Amino acid sequence: MKAVTITLLTLITLALMLFYMMSDRDRSMWVLNTAIKLANPHDVITDVQYGEEEWQKLDIYPSASNEAQPVVLFVHGGSWRHGRKDQYRFAADAFIRLGYTVVVSDYLKYPDPRAKYPSFVSDTAKALRWVKDNISEYNGSADNVFLAGHSAGAHTVVMLSADSSHLEAEDLSSEDIRGVIGIAGPYSFIPDWEVTKAVFGPEDRYPLMDALNYIDGSEPNFLLMHSAADEQVGQYNTDKLYDLIKQKGGLAKKKIYNELSHIDMVTHLHPWFAKQVSITKDIDQFIRESSN
Repeated sequence: MKAVTITLLTLITLALMLFYMMSDRDRSMWVLNTAIKLANPHDVITDVQYGEEEWQKLDIYPSASNEAQPVVLFVHGGSWRHGRKDQYRFAADAFIRLGYTVVVSDYLKYPDPRAKYPSFVSDTAKALRWVKDNISEYNGSADNVFLAGHSAGAHTVVMLSADSSHLEAEDLSSEDIRGVIGIAGPYSFIPDWEVTKAVFGPEDRYPLMDALNYIDGSEPNFLLMHSAADEQVGQYNTDKLYDLIKQKGGLAKKKIYNELSHIDMVTHLHPWFAKQVSITKDIDQFIRESSN
């Protein structure tokens, strides 16, 4: 009976999501996460302050294990202007099913005038500092912290790992990051619309947000994931970053999928959507191989 209920719930969720996604992104995310919460309830500690600013909050999803497990600090995308941590329960749920402790952090976004690069990278550095200091209380291993991000979030976790100044500001180093998982990230591009120009500009500052300007081979292990069918963020971002890391003698793996859209690359983390696509399986393998 439970399996039937979950199946019906999933079908209803998918139908509602398709309806709402045409007009209301926030409502579609709410429907999805509510359904997942009902189908797979688990503990979550919400709105934990990781810094002094009002927006500097995170949610913690502790592993059910009695032993310290690898930690995934997930940074969501949204073109540096959309999204909230609570909208990504589905991503946390995907990693919880694998046994990890998960943290999803918020960061400052446009159109707040303070949301200028590197504000969101600095926010994430503070979130990482909090994780390193406190995650052992939530069944997480502070020695096995992985950064994961999708789209704009992927850019953030890569920049945090590549530009050591952000880590040093929080008394951290690349050794405090066990691995970095970049999902469909725009790592090297020229801002060409209102939001990105406002966030990364003026023009003479653009080189500061290009990950390729920082790679020297000393970065943590990278898993870079993209889809050949992504029409929003070009695959060249992943290809160029991967090639440079390897050229510099760094550690990196690249995984290219077929027929997934930019949004599919994050929704397919969850088994309700994944079908035969192995995004989460590939991440799980990377984390297991990279953990102490």
